[in-house]
Amino acid sequence: MRRGDEDGIMSEASLLLAEIQSDVEQINRRAQSTPQTPDILRQGIAALADKIDALCDLSRR
Repeated sequence: MRRGDEDGIMSEASLLLAEIQSDVEQINRRAQSTPQTPDILRQGIAALADKIDALCDLSRR
C-alpha cells in the first residue's frame, strides 16, 4: 500500500488502471490485426489506448 493511503483507495485505483490498460492493449492488438476492423474504429481504439497509457504514467508519479 502506498504511503498516506491508509484506506487503500489509491492502491485500488492503481490496480484498476493497470487492469484497464491491459484490457485496452489486448483490444488494440486485436483491432490492429483484424483486417475487417474499420479504420476509424482502429484509430479510435489506438487513441484510447494511448490516453490510458498516459493516465497510467501520470498515476505512478
